[in-house]
Amino acid sequence: METSRRDVLGLAVGGLGALGVVGALYPLVKALSPSQASLAGAKVEVDLSQLQDLQVRVVSWKGKPVFVVKLPDGFQWGGKESDAKNSKLLQNQNAFAIVAVCTHLGCVPLWKPQGEGEFNYPIFHCPCHGGYYSPWGDVIAGPPPRSLLIPPQKREGDKLVIGEEGFIKELT
Repeated sequence: METSRRDVLGLAVGGLGALGVVGALYPLVKALSPSQASLAGAKVEVDLSQLQDLQVRVVSWKGKPVFVVKLPDGFQWGGKESDAKNSKLLQNQNAFAIVAVCTHLGCVPLWKPQGEGEFNYPIFHCPCHGGYYSPWGDVIAGPPPRSLLIPPQKREGDKLVIGEEGFIKELT
């Protein structure tokens, strides 16, 4: 059986069409697959000796901003509490990490160590919609429906390791 020009052209056009479909689907599949950072577990180490009391450092963990908070030893917070879930989890820690994404609409709150307005104690304030959080990320006022998330973390001397099981075992 002999191959005609028409058969060769049909195979060439079909091959180019298949190549075009693969080329169009590759970026879509790549965008929907997990990133290398999340597959690797994304571990971040922060040197706490560089932080002063009531200071906050922002780091990135799994593509999200994370606040690393250092409170003075024996810190007593005089503010109100409406949801004390995080402060109960973090009560024995003077340095810890919380995910810096407001649970209302995903803004990044601001750290106000001197307080603001009616709150004359350290708080996180989300100025976009008026959300207020305690230093542990618990909601104290405004529209946020729940506390800020806490990533898994452990303490090794003056080093805080975010992304490893320790005093917090999983993302809460």
